[in-house]
Amino acid sequence: MLLEELNGRDIIQFSIDVLETPPKRGNQRQGQRRKLDELSPDELRKRKKTLNTLIGILRLAVKLAWENGSTDSERAWRCIRRVPISDQPRTVFLSRQECVALLESCRADLRDLVQGALYTGCRVAELSNLRVRDVACDVFGIYVAPLKSRRPRYVFLPDEGLAFFLALCAGRMPDEYVFRHRSGYSWQGRHKHLFKDAVRNAGLPEEFVFHGLRHTYASQLVQAGTPLIVVAQQLGHANTDTVSRTYGHLAPQIREVQVRTHFAELDVSYAKKARGLSEKFQELSRSLQGSNWRDYGKVEPANSWPRSNFVTSASEVAQLLQSIERPN
Repeated sequence: MLLEELNGRDIIQFSIDVLETPPKRGNQRQGQRRKLDELSPDELRKRKKTLNTLIGILRLAVKLAWENGSTDSERAWRCIRRVPISDQPRTVFLSRQECVALLESCRADLRDLVQGALYTGCRVAELSNLRVRDVACDVFGIYVAPLKSRRPRYVFLPDEGLAFFLALCAGRMPDEYVFRHRSGYSWQGRHKHLFKDAVRNAGLPEEFVFHGLRHTYASQLVQAGTPLIVVAQQLGHANTDTVSRTYGHLAPQIREVQVRTHFAELDVSYAKKARGLSEKFQELSRSLQGSNWRDYGKVEPANSWPRSNFVTSASEVAQLLQSIERPN
């Protein structure tokens, strides 16, 4: 298509084509096209990110063509726009018990890689490129070399984390990789099927991927009260926006705990009654959360909740209300 003929309708159709085409991974066969209304919110969000990557490349190429005089029309690049995406909080992260179960399900070389991710929050590519000379070189932690457009950074470590890294580096040359596949090569691109098997053997959610270790790291820090700016700097983000939008402290279960434990006492009478009902309140909280805390972490605005959520807890709430006399 000539640039002079490109218009907004073409871009809309191109966008729909990309969104409705399922992702193709590795040597897998291309799946069947699915309509937009058949995609889950998370699937649509991921397809939008893919689309925006393509849109960014296309827009830049067309704009350069106009700037270089290959076309006289500005319409071509002005009609190419990214689609809006609302990042969703990540609720598929692991508890400490699940982290231990995952580590126990990994073979030895993969276990080191997974444990390194849990200590640092680094991406698999960053860990794969980590050299012995990058450990405890300038700071109490590791130096993460720049990848693609990302900036270099230092990641500070807890004491046990530094002990772990130093043990891996003992007796090795500065240029050697810290994490090595048992074949001796870098881990880059070799971890996926092994990690999926470990996740399955540990009984974790099927959708949990290696990048979820990064979410687990961030979520654990935030739950422990770490300032968002510190979490952002550890992860290599320029500011706290991504952390506040994306990571685990936005999960409803964690919000519940934070509000219940950190709210300053306002009414002495109700506070005293609440302390007397602490065990019943805990039972109510557990009944609302259900058997799987991840389901509680995915709650949506009240007008979209299934009615069963209210029915199952209504009698318990009524019994609690009867035990609370309004103070004079």
